Amino acid sequence: MSSGQDRPISEIVGELCQGEADDRITLEDLLSAFGLRAFGLLVLVFALPNGVPAPIAPGLSAILGAPLLLIGVQMVLGFNSPWFPLSWRARSFRRADVARLLRPAIPWLVRLERYIRPRLPVLTGWAARRLIGAMVLWNAFLLSLPVPFGNLIPAWAIILTAIGQVERDGHLVLAGGIASLLATGWVWFLIDVGLALIERLFT
Repeated sequence: MSSGQDRPISEIVGELCQGEADDRITLEDLLSAFGLRAFGLLVLVFALPNGVPAPIAPGLSAILGAPLLLIGVQMVLGFNSPWFPLSWRARSFRRADVARLLRPAIPWLVRLERYIRPRLPVLTGWAARRLIGAMVLWNAFLLSLPVPFGNLIPAWAIILTAIGQVERDGHLVLAGGIASLLATGWVWFLIDVGLALIERLFT
């Protein structure tokens, strides 16, 4: 896999989907390929399957939410590069399974890339990493909640924020912040409705 430096994100994701179906991809492979952009690109890869309005395996949001939570904590704490337990770094996935999760997002990324350009550097520089990490952490928490129909908006809040950081586009980071507020309200609404239905059923 080629280096992830300064290449279009859609190209990097597309490369992950190419190759023999039974090839194995490890987290260590991704860390090596993404280089200095590892934080943003890993966040993006883990969030993308939840950001496309298509059926995914039950419980996948919680599974993908765990590494997002860990990455978010590390960004808030100011880590220079992502850290994962050795057992996580060695874990591998069939390329066919990775492609099934990521390929539907590629057309969306291509469309988004038409409007991306460096701007508002105050929101994308090193000093903003803790703020970006806090947004990733909060939305990863929302994503991990077992709330039906609650994963799409938090996922896109993470996706916009991650792309904004990787491509140094402060407008996307700002859009991710707005999406975070929407995600919070939406998940709270779904929880409130769910609790009301449960109360009605048992009273």
